[in-house]
Amino acid sequence: MENIWKIKAQAPEEFFIQNKDYSRPILQLLWNRGLKDGEAIERFLQPTLADLFSPDLMLNMTKGAKRISQGIKNNERMAIFGDYDTDGICSSAIVVKFFQKIGFDNFDVFIPNRFKGGYGLTEEKVREIHQDGVKIIITVDCGITDAVEVRAAKDLGMEVLIFDHHLPPAVLPGALIVDVHQPGDSYPFKYLVATAVAYKLVQALAQEINFPFQDNLAKEFLDFIAIATIADVAPLLGENRTLVKFGLEQLKRTSNPGLRALLDVAGIGDRKNYTSYHVGFVIAPRLNAVGRVEHTTPSGRIEDTDYSFELLMTENDNEAKVWAKKIDDFNKNRQRQVEEIYNSVSESIRQQGGPEKVIFFGDSKWSKGIVGVVAGKLKDKWHRPAFIYSQTEEGISLGSARSVAGFNLVEVMAKASQLFVECGGHSEAAGFTLKNENLEKCHQFLEEQGELLLKDEGLVPMVEIESVLEPEEITDKFWDIFRQFEPFGKANPDPVFLMTGVLIDKMRPVGKNGNHLKLTVTKNRRSFNVISFNSVEKLSHLNEGLQVDLVFILRENEWQGRNYLDFELVDAHPVK
Repeated sequence: MENIWKIKAQAPEEFFIQNKDYSRPILQLLWNRGLKDGEAIERFLQPTLADLFSPDLMLNMTKGAKRISQGIKNNERMAIFGDYDTDGICSSAIVVKFFQKIGFDNFDVFIPNRFKGGYGLTEEKVREIHQDGVKIIITVDCGITDAVEVRAAKDLGMEVLIFDHHLPPAVLPGALIVDVHQPGDSYPFKYLVATAVAYKLVQALAQEINFPFQDNLAKEFLDFIAIATIADVAPLLGENRTLVKFGLEQLKRTSNPGLRALLDVAGIGDRKNYTSYHVGFVIAPRLNAVGRVEHTTPSGRIEDTDYSFELLMTENDNEAKVWAKKIDDFNKNRQRQVEEIYNSVSESIRQQGGPEKVIFFGDSKWSKGIVGVVAGKLKDKWHRPAFIYSQTEEGISLGSARSVAGFNLVEVMAKASQLFVECGGHSEAAGFTLKNENLEKCHQFLEEQGELLLKDEGLVPMVEIESVLEPEEITDKFWDIFRQFEPFGKANPDPVFLMTGVLIDKMRPVGKNGNHLKLTVTKNRRSFNVISFNSVEKLSHLNEGLQVDLVFILRENEWQGRNYLDFELVDAHPVK
């Protein structure tokens, strides 16, 4: 079945007339993003660090900075407690690096292990931290849902300061909380990741203790923020857009030995520019791989050493290379496991004659650290919800789900909360825990919900096209302005264009296994290179000499020191 193509409604003619400095395709992209006046357009195309809001606008940020400052002055022992994903690692690293800058060393760091206790505070971890003599626990990228654990910490005489960005529950922990989603917070931008919150914290701390290099500090951690924001798939609007844009610039000249080593081991260390793609598909998966692949680690602090955190913290180039190689190996292991599970589920789907409305599979051999990635791949492949789980020897299954529009995971699982030991997350990405005895009941319930909520026509992927683009419109001026739309990501996606009636001049398979296609197409005496990934079978209906309508994304690629403009194919229909 062919994908459905939908072209966005064209901007009013008066909008084109009023903004003649820009070409029609550029204006259409601006209109699609809700940018309809000169000031908004300028702020979008030319963001500055002056656009960032003061940390003091966050509820409790000043109080939190004062309390930590007092603890530093009194040399109270602290614990920084993060998370095992990229955002948690980067936010922990920012706080630690600031403590090191000011010469405060009476602290410990806790990066939890997904396979030994999982996400967030636990009462066992609270007791371990207490045995280390800690007086103040600073949580980053977690804590907002840990009311019981916070109470346990307080009962042991410890104070908890929470710096989080997740949606708060109805009952908040009894602690000082900095989270822009909590009631009473009037911070103007609500989509910061935890690393950006940690960045705001160190700015507030620097102000509180009168740190002499505050201007330098404001620019120092932007590469970490860019990586975490893209990895957490936060919307690239407002403050996030500014932070990521300047963070990607900083990544080009990063002084962090770990990041430099990671870029090198990933084969992109010599690039002139980095985009959201390089972070989302090259850097972040490697930082995340350590938390996804079960492994033994040397005992370091109270928690086991986290390789990704150590990579970001080291100041030694040789040590950085060692950590980067270990992390790259973990990533290769992760990719292998994901591919094995994905192929296994795909074969099962083939044998049953196609997917059900909701994909639901699990196995005791599958790692719980991998199932979320597999669910995402299956959701993308079949354009329907996917629930993938790992069965354990304790009689429970731990899983992850990914979904499409119209099937809100949180709402659906809430309808059958009695089936789940635990469940929660977001509308399109969630986690769940089930007793194995309830697996078949859950499968049946989800399929019933799929039949109720998902119509057959809604299971066909829709390709949303932003604008028609003609060859003569791709000029140097167009390209200069188009670059200013970066960074692309959530809420500012890569623009998808349509070019009609192009002729396929050449077509050949490329890649290690010959599973990609490279085409040369022409229209109006202009020639363009087109690349299509993993598509030899899918595009078997195309051939040289055929006239087609192309849907594509513009890509600027580097090769041997030169830049090239390519079309990355999204879809193609022969001209009828």
